Amino acid sequence: MSTLEQYRDWAASRSAPRISDWLREISEPDWSATVNHPLFDALAEGRLAGDDFAAYMVQDYGFVDPFTALIGHAIGHAPSMADRVVLGQFMGMLTSDENSTFQRTFETFGVAGQAPDYLPETQAFQRLLRDTGQSGGYAELLAALVVTEWVYLEWALRVTRVDGLHPLMGEWIDLHDNPAFQEFVAWLRQRLDEQAAQLDAAAFAAMAECFRDTVAKERAFHDAVWARFE
Repeated sequence: MSTLEQYRDWAASRSAPRISDWLREISEPDWSATVNHPLFDALAEGRLAGDDFAAYMVQDYGFVDPFTALIGHAIGHAPSMADRVVLGQFMGMLTSDENSTFQRTFETFGVAGQAPDYLPETQAFQRLLRDTGQSGGYAELLAALVVTEWVYLEWALRVTRVDGLHPLMGEWIDLHDNPAFQEFVAWLRQRLDEQAAQLDAAAFAAMAECFRDTVAKERAFHDAVWARFE
């Protein structure tokens, strides 16, 4: 049975099936393990030391360059100006507000200007982002974007931050827990649902594999970062 047929079987028993919901479901247990990762609880509860937070942010910043390139590829592949506007606005936020949070974190915790020593899991995720950007179709690019942004939205909505949390840690949570970001993730999911519905069996399978692989890379990355702090 093809991947597309598997989705259709799943959808047949649901009143309002969405491809993005099915993709999340077939990505278990990696999806839930990432959203519920102890790293995020430690961050929100003020149990993550400043140096550890900085080390985490250094690793996460390793994705900004290939991720920005991936968004650029998505803008180029987008079928309409409307899509390009939304993706371009997100690119602007990523290269301004989010980049500022990274840079101020590095300066505050004394790691600015240091050459990063990326974990193997960070490097593997970087390769996935670059490869997807360079060779993926629009649906695959959207699949990778949906994973990276939806996972971060879900963990940010889930955690409960303590009073007195370091401002930069709170700022990192706020970047992924705000109405504008929620609207962007909803838009990404909708566009993935629409684009994926138009794919033939081979392209649908490639899109689903990209989604699952991105989720697996997210989990491996956070597991590897957390293992350094335990």
